[in-house]
Amino acid sequence: MTGGSVRLRMAVIEASQLGRLVDDLRDLVGAERDVDDPAVARLTPDAYPGDAGASQTFQETTRSDLLDRRSADAAVVAAGLAGLRADLSAISEQEAFAEHEVTIGSDQVDAWLRTLTALRLVIAERIGIVDEEENRADDARYGVYDWLAYRLESLVEAADELL
Repeated sequence: MTGGSVRLRMAVIEASQLGRLVDDLRDLVGAERDVDDPAVARLTPDAYPGDAGASQTFQETTRSDLLDRRSADAAVVAAGLAGLRADLSAISEQEAFAEHEVTIGSDQVDAWLRTLTALRLVIAERIGIVDEEENRADDARYGVYDWLAYRLESLVEAADELL
């Protein structure tokens, strides 16, 4: 994708909450990462599930780079949300729900797509979703998982219009 930008409408409360999720993702994949965390494993899938040796070698040679890229992608999203994030306890309800445009440059769209997907993978791991058809509506985190799907779909549709 070259040139242009994508514009998403987002309320301050959404941007603030998404920003917190992105911060959590950055903590998860950052320098102090716990490679034994099942969510980290979900972000770095096994390329050779039938071959333990090849799988271990692949993980050792690619995991760090992949997680570093996820961290860099999350930093792009955090920067894009910075202007909309707010201390929600310090603003009115009207201000919190006021929608604004978030402009995402065409060179940043892939980072946003990968980050929203990574967030969904982490939440899926945390609430036990293995199959996309599973519905864990009994878990409050499922609402966030579902909302991220909506945001991801909106971004894909907006990016398609750029092409």
